[in-house]
Amino acid sequence: MRTLSALVVVMLAAGCLGPASQVDSNATLSVGGVAQRQSGVGDAAANVQLVRHPDALQAIGDLVTIVGSLGLACVTGNDSLCHPYAQATAAADGSYTFGPIRGADTQGSTGEALLFSTWLGGPPPSAPATAPAGVDADFYIQKTAVTVPTLRLWETAGSEDDASGAPSFSWPSLESAIGSAADDYRLQITTAEGQIIWSASTPGSSAEVGIDPRVTQDFAGNWAVWAHRKIPGDATDFDLTWYSPSLVYATQGRVPLSRGKDCWLQGPSGPVQQSPCPLTDGNLATSLQPLPAAQCPAGQSCPPPPPQNNWVYVDLGAAITVSALVLYDVSFGSSSFATVEGSADGTTWTPLAAPISNQQYQLVTLSGTARYVRLRLLDATAQLPAFGNSELAVF
Repeated sequence: MRTLSALVVVMLAAGCLGPASQVDSNATLSVGGVAQRQSGVGDAAANVQLVRHPDALQAIGDLVTIVGSLGLACVTGNDSLCHPYAQATAAADGSYTFGPIRGADTQGSTGEALLFSTWLGGPPPSAPATAPAGVDADFYIQKTAVTVPTLRLWETAGSEDDASGAPSFSWPSLESAIGSAADDYRLQITTAEGQIIWSASTPGSSAEVGIDPRVTQDFAGNWAVWAHRKIPGDATDFDLTWYSPSLVYATQGRVPLSRGKDCWLQGPSGPVQQSPCPLTDGNLATSLQPLPAAQCPAGQSCPPPPPQNNWVYVDLGAAITVSALVLYDVSFGSSSFATVEGSADGTTWTPLAAPISNQQYQLVTLSGTARYVRLRLLDATAQLPAFGNSELAVF
């Protein structure tokens, strides 16, 4: 269970609560811009939404979820996240304005400026696309009148080539489609419900990316490309993300050795079995939850608790040659690095790969034979956190 005050302290220290607000709480503010189709014509009568991200002191759990995933929520129709603070209908030339907005509504509990996003979704797509294009802009309201950069849809879908046995994805560059260069692109493969299966980034100079077929296991869903660009503005910068139309992603039919196997999490006095194991159940909606910390009775002095939640291992059932570990939405907490180790008896461990850095989605090449495969944080005081850690697959 998360401790609100502890998380707030961490976020404050990391600067995650936003800059100090520069507007008067009693001021009347406005936000506006222009919505366009890919052709550059105004998107007349389009519905443009203004989404206010939660105040961390009021809904810190929602904040962690929504930042960076608003567009995915809006594309997949997740109204619990894509919930507008205000809406505007674009005029014939595509112009729109939200207002009036109270200054106090743009501020959080500690006087910080709240993050806002404008969202423009495209019209229903033509086959074979399965979901429309979209574009959003993230920014802080730091003056009385904010003009958002033009929200121009990126409506040309990409293509997938599986001829080599490894899926390869390509797309028309953002610059060729709408005249705006991307800083970087991100391939997103998701389930029909919007759970991220795999995510891979590439620089803005590239318009293609390939993946190892093992990383999507036997999941099926949809794929799209996100293009990102930061645009400097007056009093605030704008982070724009364009979402290409989605296309069907067929299963690669790769079932990992670890599917359905039990796992053990480090406890204060030894391994604690997790059965069924949320890391190996093939369900991206479940996640590993750390063991709760021991409580010291009020008024008593207690010694430091023994370490826990620093590692987790999977029992494959028998010793077998392993070639890869795939991590899905995995966080190392306060540790920058982790190691992957193998064991024949669950007691003596040897490395199966070089140390790995803290990345949410990654494929780790393994070399060796093991019955037990363990992910261990290199910072012995770090713990696997209560968010992320949705799946772990051994091949």
